Amino acid sequence: MIVHLSSLDSFFLERSNKFYPSKNANNDGRQINNRVIGASALSASDGVRSLASTTANGVDCTSNFCENQIQPDFLLKYRINVPQGTDPTTCDGCTISMETIYDGDAWVSIAFSTTGQMTGSQAVIGIPGGNGNVPQKYNLFGRSASDVQPMSQSQQTLTDASIQVTNGQTIMKFTKIMSEPNEIPITTGDNEFLWAYGSSPPLGYHAARGSYVQNLSTGASAVTATPNKAAWLAHGIMAFLAWGVFSPFAVNFSLFRSLLPKGSVWFQLHRALNSCAYALTIAAFAVAAAYYSKEGSPHFDGEHQKMGLAMLIMASVQVLGGIFRPHVPEEGEKKPPVRSAWELGHRVLGTTVLACGFWEMREGIYLYSQKYSVDIDDQNKLAVAYWIWIGLMTASIGIGLGFFKTKKQEEPIGGETEEKVKADEDPEKAAENEDATLSA
Repeated sequence: MIVHLSSLDSFFLERSNKFYPSKNANNDGRQINNRVIGASALSASDGVRSLASTTANGVDCTSNFCENQIQPDFLLKYRINVPQGTDPTTCDGCTISMETIYDGDAWVSIAFSTTGQMTGSQAVIGIPGGNGNVPQKYNLFGRSASDVQPMSQSQQTLTDASIQVTNGQTIMKFTKIMSEPNEIPITTGDNEFLWAYGSSPPLGYHAARGSYVQNLSTGASAVTATPNKAAWLAHGIMAFLAWGVFSPFAVNFSLFRSLLPKGSVWFQLHRALNSCAYALTIAAFAVAAAYYSKEGSPHFDGEHQKMGLAMLIMASVQVLGGIFRPHVPEEGEKKPPVRSAWELGHRVLGTTVLACGFWEMREGIYLYSQKYSVDIDDQNKLAVAYWIWIGLMTASIGIGLGFFKTKKQEEPIGGETEEKVKADEDPEKAAENEDATLSA
């Protein structure tokens, strides 16, 4: 798990897509249904007793340190410490001793979660040379640097905590109380863990990260299946076509109208593309609502979801405004204030919803990558390609705006009648004239 200090890009993947066979001192690691089981021969300390029952494979993670080779270069060891006077089910006062070994010199982290995501999780972070080489507990309130906060001093209850670099390996050790007030509890059953390590000792962007479900009693770990990938991919594609392609092109056809054939051509293209964008927005919204319900997730609980709802409302207002807009005045009439106000509102609202769409799509890339364990390198490449495309669209709109203002200041071409100019300003009139000509 850890904190992304350099940007607001992705942090943890919701599910890790790579697991490797367990390592242990007795070389008895087994992989059953993608669950890794292993134990070393390290004994439990005095005053700690075993669980009442062990697995069929004889793994007891209270008498021995169980191991999980999360990555080829990242090993997790842990042992549950069950005090005398309690039982494994109640486990009052139980603690867990954990050790991470990373083949490199960098910060490392293990976090505890209820969702498999960074936001809302709690972490133990070890920074070589930082905090007196003592790992600390952190609350993860969000993805920005300011949202990653050390817990209060009264909550820094880790014991036997250390972080050191030995022979090129970063080793973090600590013992944590499994159930503490105002903290995510750790149970002897299944737990959602996050992990991450950096590329250097100072706390910063991760070099690798992931999440998985770990059963602390048996030592079993498993990747939890995340369904509905095709539906969420379709949701993202529809959103990108709507706000990354159709809507920007609709704006550009309006701004560069003088380069198109006279009459209603630009308006027909503008209206058709915006109609497609609105239809795709409704479809993408419907897919999201349906699959949030199917997955049992709360609606409109995150920034992306709330922005999606706001965009649907703004787009609906924009469409209705286009349908019921006040038309260009007849020849010889002065443009009424209501028409001027509509034109201003149409442009401001259109710009706002398009800018929101650019942000919304980037946030969607992050959420999809998090949900379906997209490789971080692939995710970053996609982000770069996305921003290049959005940059091109933004630049074309900016150039078009300057071009439109320049052409608007020019006098009408000689020989054009005022009626023709008005028809170009109100393409519906031009369309009616064309229809009448074809009928004749």
